[in-house]
Amino acid sequence: MKTRKFLALSAMIILTMAVVSCKKDKDETDLTNQVTGTYVGTITQGSLKSIEASAKCDVSRINDYTVEIHCYGIEIDTTFMLELYQNANYMMACYTSDDFYNEYGHYESEDHHMMGDNGDWTNWDQHMSNDHESGDQHYGSFNIDDHTFDYTLKMHNKQGNYTLRFIGS
Repeated sequence: MKTRKFLALSAMIILTMAVVSCKKDKDETDLTNQVTGTYVGTITQGSLKSIEASAKCDVSRINDYTVEIHCYGIEIDTTFMLELYQNANYMMACYTSDDFYNEYGHYESEDHHMMGDNGDWTNWDQHMSNDHESGDQHYGSFNIDDHTFDYTLKMHNKQGNYTLRFIGS
């Protein structure tokens, strides 16, 4: 009887220790909490600073490392998703799934956003090393320190391809 109670108590203590030691604070694992919200700024077309309009980007959480971005204004109304990768005081942004393949011509590695070297999500250097080839281009990031978002959108219409750049805070 004493042995059963001892084993049951030991099992509960071990289970409790395992759960507590493996549990991470949500703030540590949720990359999106530093970038979600509304960014107010401007859209410029290509390198033509004279074509400028006000715009907003609403950034909302999809999961711990993916955000949905709704960019809208007079010149734009589009929604897209990006994955986030920590890089010092920046949260770098990269395409997801089929958008990734359509841009780069190859898919991300199978475990492309699993835990990285320090038990955190894959960081920017790991992402670049594991998922990208030489010449792959990226189009924007979030500056965590000043809460800004800078992103270049690749667009197309009947006249051809062009870019729109959003910068906002």
